[in-house]
Amino acid sequence: MKIDFDNMILEMIAKGSSLTETLDVLIKDVEAQLGNVRCSIFILDKSGKYLLKGSAPSLPKAYCDALDGIEIGPQIGACGTATYKNETVISEDIQTDPKWKKGWRLALSHNLRACWSFPIRNTEGKVLGTFCPYFDEPRKPTDREMEIALYFAYLSGVAIQLKQGEEALQESEKLARDSFNKIRFILEGTSSESGDSFFRSLVFHLASALNVRYAFFTKAIGPHRNKIVSLWMGKEFGDSIEYDTRGTPCEDTGTGEVVYYFPENVQEHFKDDHTLVEWEVESYLGVRLLDSSGKQIGSIGVMDDKALLNGDFAKMILSTFALRGQAELIRQKTDIELSLAKEAAEKGSRAKSEFLSRMGHELRTPMNAILGFTQLMGMDAHNPLDDTQRQNLKRISSAGEHLLKLINEVLDLSEIESGKLRIKMEPVNLVEVVEEVVSLSKPLADPNGISIECQKLSGDNYFVEADRLRLSQVVLNLISNAIKYNKPNDSIVVSFEKRGNNKTRLGVKDTGRGVSSEEVGNLFKPFERFSVNSERIEGTGIGLTIFKQLVEMMNGAIGFESVAGKGSLFYFDLALS
Repeated sequence: MKIDFDNMILEMIAKGSSLTETLDVLIKDVEAQLGNVRCSIFILDKSGKYLLKGSAPSLPKAYCDALDGIEIGPQIGACGTATYKNETVISEDIQTDPKWKKGWRLALSHNLRACWSFPIRNTEGKVLGTFCPYFDEPRKPTDREMEIALYFAYLSGVAIQLKQGEEALQESEKLARDSFNKIRFILEGTSSESGDSFFRSLVFHLASALNVRYAFFTKAIGPHRNKIVSLWMGKEFGDSIEYDTRGTPCEDTGTGEVVYYFPENVQEHFKDDHTLVEWEVESYLGVRLLDSSGKQIGSIGVMDDKALLNGDFAKMILSTFALRGQAELIRQKTDIELSLAKEAAEKGSRAKSEFLSRMGHELRTPMNAILGFTQLMGMDAHNPLDDTQRQNLKRISSAGEHLLKLINEVLDLSEIESGKLRIKMEPVNLVEVVEEVVSLSKPLADPNGISIECQKLSGDNYFVEADRLRLSQVVLNLISNAIKYNKPNDSIVVSFEKRGNNKTRLGVKDTGRGVSSEEVGNLFKPFERFSVNSERIEGTGIGLTIFKQLVEMMNGAIGFESVAGKGSLFYFDLALS
């Protein structure tokens, strides 16, 4: 559901929808998910001192008008404080919270008794505004409510930053073309790399894109200690060395700044950094890389022997691909953590679930940013791409969508195993769900000449007790697997069958390779894949695992029948509504 919603937001921005319209859609969705809540989004003005109303469709107009233009500060309600301190503020009881000393009467007059304010940030960690749910009774958030609110604060940041970026790009058509070309250039140069080769590729293409002499990528190895993972020095790669960050431009000064920019005369600011003198460095631009807890895990930067005056353009390029480098650092770090977790047998299952969840969230954020930029590039009517550029952009987008799909499958599995996934049971029309999924699956089946046929008894009622979203996911998984493992120009049959007085069976039958007797025992185990054609068939090997667990969470049962070389029938039974 979140994937479709994210794409809808990007499409609204690309099609010219106003920021207010976009934020209204966001708020209505989060209000539906949280329930019995009224939400607001206020945006920090250009001066960085005042909050302006962005969207608050459910809050009283008089209340919003009173807050519109309020100055931020360390004790200015929840929103003013959260924006000022760049941290979440939970006001469990507005009437007794000292931060509401000047505003609690206004809030209570509109029956607003509690509010939680979450900073909205851009990719550099800078505050753009605040997202705030209000409640009509004193209360604090649950873990699930915190997760939902933080996610929608992130989405609001994407929407606001992309919209502000679009407005900035419209001010200069030439700068927009240059920006898109540079982003595409670096993406193409690094999309297929990983590990150390990725970092070498990243700094090389980064130096070329920004036309600077030096580009580097480091990872933190201790307090005030960094190790240069990759360094481009204008004509060749430099050595991988460790160094003390104190007294250098990439020192963590404790101010919370993520981007460090010295357009010229950088040596005057860091007179004890002899490397700057030795390398004749005149300008410096760097981004600190943080993990989900805010701890620094590395940095990426560029230096030049001349002034670097086009700061906004360079910051956008560097910040965008800092996310990509950050994801690779986290990937390597989590690989190590997973290896260590496997050594502890008594904690293996729990460690795996926590690792998968963290990896999914960390990779989804930069991937959504990359996909958002590719969509904006493809939809830019002012600067249309030529055919070659569109093909290259299509490859980037396709690879990103595939990776995002795998990330979400992994995230689903981890939520199921950790018990965090919630099922909402309701009457669902199974026929409608199947028809929607078949329509979505045809683009995958048609290129291989595979036909999909639905067989059901006309007039029968096929309403079942299920979670509609998860039921669609289960049916899509079965039909997608049937297409993937079927033979070209063969068929798939979707069948409906009543089982007694209170059950309905949905079956998906293909004419593909079938399941061998050796594979039966591992069929529903995570990360197990059929050996034949597994290299050319996309997937993680967890689809059937998720299918089984989701059906059982909806009080259903699964089964299959298969003949090696002739095909398989996978089915599930659910209770009639």
